[in-house]
This record gives sequence, structure tokens and C-alpha cells, in this order.
Amino acid sequence: YSPGLGLPVDAPELSARELQVARMAAGGSTSRAIAEDLGVSPRTVENLLGRVYAKLGVTSRSELADALGSAGG
Repeated sequence: YSPGLGLPVDAPELSARELQVARMAAGGSTSRAIAEDLGVSPRTVENLLGRVYAKLGVTSRSELADALGSAGG
């Protein structure tokens, strides 16, 4: 367990931005809302989420929420 990221030690490491976007998406924010909050394009948010999904082995925001929640995030 990695207390800094709230992910299991064997989980692929997410960048700070990936983790930020993942948490916002898992919390129910839309890609457009995340983009507006972070000052980036919705496409950038989708690209980040794609990398997060691949690293965590999930395919949806609900799976993402489960993955972050079960990891103590």
C-alpha cells in the first residue's frame, strides 16, 4: 500500500495529474467540468483518463471509482 497515492504498492504509478483527474471523474465530474476546472481541453481529460484506465485495468468511471475506493483513495 502506498499511502501517498492511496493505491496498492503493485498498482502502476499514476502521475499527479492523472490521479487528480481520476479522482474528479470517480467523484462524478464530467470531462467537460474537469477540463474547465483544470484549464485544459476536454480531449486532454479524455486522454488522461484513457491512460488511467489502462494503468488500473478499468473500462469505466464506475470501475474507476471502485478501484480508487478499494485502494483507500
